[in-house]
Amino acid sequence: MANGKLRAGVIGLGLGSNHAYAYNQSSQYDLVGVSEISSNVVDNFWDKAKISKGSVPVYDDYKEMIEKENLDVVSVTIPDHLHTAPVCDASNMGVKGIFCEKPLCINLEDADLIVETVEKNGTKMAVDHTRSFVPNYSMSRKSIRNGEIGGLTRIIAHMGGTRAMLFRNGTHIVDLINFFADADPVWVLAVHEQGFEDYGTEYKGEGGKDPALDPGSTLIIEYANGVRAILNSAKKTLALYEIDLIGPNGRIYCTDKSVTRWLTEKYEGTPILDESFTSPGYPEFFGDSLIPAVDELADVVLNDVETSSPVRRARHTLEIMLGALKSQDGGNVKVNLPLPR
Repeated sequence: MANGKLRAGVIGLGLGSNHAYAYNQSSQYDLVGVSEISSNVVDNFWDKAKISKGSVPVYDDYKEMIEKENLDVVSVTIPDHLHTAPVCDASNMGVKGIFCEKPLCINLEDADLIVETVEKNGTKMAVDHTRSFVPNYSMSRKSIRNGEIGGLTRIIAHMGGTRAMLFRNGTHIVDLINFFADADPVWVLAVHEQGFEDYGTEYKGEGGKDPALDPGSTLIIEYANGVRAILNSAKKTLALYEIDLIGPNGRIYCTDKSVTRWLTEKYEGTPILDESFTSPGYPEFFGDSLIPAVDELADVVLNDVETSSPVRRARHTLEIMLGALKSQDGGNVKVNLPLPR
């Protein structure tokens, strides 16, 4: 840390270009290094990150970058099945904060190793389930936590379009359900879309770029506090992303661009539109949505506040998705959580 700023680096420069952009835009950081093994990805990085070409050192060995640049914070943005080694290496090398792309990883053994390592080392860590940092979703959770809809009881979520894949983008909406449910999941039941009935119990998405390798699925999830969620993720539907949050005294409906709230005058009463409840959603450029995330991570590192997207919740998200695979494989049965170790 120099000049009052945290020293940041990025591992992986595909999606990582957005992370680099966010660090470069934030007043909390100096972006001092990036790491990538593909020269073609590096060539495309500068324009995507909106950074002057050659203005930041590029390493092909992330460990060398961490050591030479004395990083305080690093983003891990390589494919999901490769997250574990760089996250654990960064933590073991003394990096103070890690911002990891979603999903956390693809199996619980790796997830447990990540959690164990960062907690043992005291490393602060957040996972890029981005909606945790988007204003309309944050405002909605605050309303629920303040009791303004009388306590959350039901969540109904929809994700549609080609990218309605359980792991690739489903991790975002499953984690958003966890974000609002605010409790440990206790069971999940799943029914995959047609053609994935025999998918099996292991994720086979190979980085999540091919919809043919990652099922859409309908999930029912029960939480320890009594909240029950229904998620419908389906290809061959229009592209949409929405979540409906319902309690006895109100309802909050969120999309990536808007939020609407209704309140009642009595318990289980008739909903009345609350026109005062407004907030911006996702910005147009994805990199801009990560600026609040990296700003919050700086606060987490420097002031020991809680992150909006903690690693243990990301592990719950992974466990629900793996439980969904087991549910389908077992004949669409209810699968109790946590899964056996």
